[in-house]
Amino acid sequence: MARILVVQADSREKGTMKSLSEIYIAYMQELKHEVKVVDLATLDYDKTLSKGYKTERTSEMLKVNAYAHQSDLLVFFYPIWFANVPSALKGFIENLFWVGETYSFKTKEYLFQGKWRGKRASIFYSIGGSEFYHYLFGWSGYRGLRQPLWLSGVFRIKHTSFDRMDRTKRKSETYYKKRVVALAKRDGRRLAHL
Repeated sequence: MARILVVQADSREKGTMKSLSEIYIAYMQELKHEVKVVDLATLDYDKTLSKGYKTERTSEMLKVNAYAHQSDLLVFFYPIWFANVPSALKGFIENLFWVGETYSFKTKEYLFQGKWRGKRASIFYSIGGSEFYHYLFGWSGYRGLRQPLWLSGVFRIKHTSFDRMDRTKRKSETYYKKRVVALAKRDGRRLAHL
């Protein structure tokens, strides 16, 4: 049994990525993995780090950090807005990847020596248009999360886009459900080798 942290970073109550994450979570629970779900729409945390790294993190955020430290797999579901991660996810990233805890320049524990080396990550994001459009912007919505993962030593990252999610190009709900289950199966196989 593995520990999985799933971050729902779609602030809409019935957002697409939140719905897809629920399918993923249910499948991983069927496999008997321990799954902690963090919904950024309801999490109490300082989204702007109003005092920089002197900001006092909330007790709820500290619990998420503690669980993340023990997790084998970090999973993120979010929509791409303006070719980047949503603002709530940006604030969460700054709270989760805390200097001194996940990486440290002072003790030279970053990148290949990062404190989270050995962890795995899966990133799922949706975009209204083509993934090619996102590519033209240097995959900024993916790199915004990949960079702190790398800095913390997490290099085993799988990322998946759900593109053309606008109403005119959207496929059936059955299609998306099957795709998410297939991706959850992939992650299940990744965790089987721990």
